[in-house]
Amino acid sequence: MRSSVTLAKKYLSIAPAIPPKYWTEAAPLERARMEYEDEKAGGFLKWFPKLALEGKEIFDIGCGYGGRTVRFAELGAKRAVGLEPSHKTCWEGKIFAAEKGVPNTEFVVGYGEQLPFSADSFDIVTSYDVFEHVADLGCVLDECLRILRPGGSLYAVFPPFFHPTGAHLESWISRMPWPHVLFNCETLMKAINAILAERNDSFAPMPLRRNDRLWGLNRVTIRSFRALLRERHFSHIDFKLSPLFSHMNSKWEGWRMKYYAFVFWPLRSVPVLRELFVHRIMVTLVK
Repeated sequence: MRSSVTLAKKYLSIAPAIPPKYWTEAAPLERARMEYEDEKAGGFLKWFPKLALEGKEIFDIGCGYGGRTVRFAELGAKRAVGLEPSHKTCWEGKIFAAEKGVPNTEFVVGYGEQLPFSADSFDIVTSYDVFEHVADLGCVLDECLRILRPGGSLYAVFPPFFHPTGAHLESWISRMPWPHVLFNCETLMKAINAILAERNDSFAPMPLRRNDRLWGLNRVTIRSFRALLRERHFSHIDFKLSPLFSHMNSKWEGWRMKYYAFVFWPLRSVPVLRELFVHRIMVTLVK
């Protein structure tokens, strides 16, 4: 075990990363504005270009600091409600909505496994890079189904666990790809804790939850997510896999992916390999 931890440390140290200042020293409303500007540039809605928000009551699960939720309201939603487990992020969402002059927004503290809403409350549920983080995705899907009105839809985008950066380490410890494929989670966490101890900059990841395989991650794969969907009764399921190298990837231009992306596109259809070469799972679920 000691040798594998040493090897993991060396691998992670090839391309080290440190937390950005907007994590450690965020200015008031900075994160909300970043989310808002990202959504103005396409953000979540670029994945669902036919999604119409006008006149709809929308629930944004895992809304972050509220910038995206506010943008949904600006785009014509009758009501946009964001949910996060943090009081701080919800408070910033409320302040940002007031700053933008958008009254038809709400921010609620809570967890996806026990949503504080009555049945049949919303027309649309949105989820952007959230499903990989929730503690119990099956329970979250059940709750989303419960609060949707008949005919309402859940739109979700998220990376499968074995995505190259699916361990979510690229912003704070290492930019090396697939560390959680090359090393088991126990080894990886020991290596990361050793690096953090040596770095000694006071940064620490969120505490591990009971079912976490890595910090804040539930290890949902393409295969396990499909199994969860089969166990539930949606009237319609639209399930798509976005290739690792495609125009939907933010690095499309910077990495000149257009010259080699097509070589990897077939891999999204190959069992097992697709877990490593899918950029995002995109799903529309109709109640």
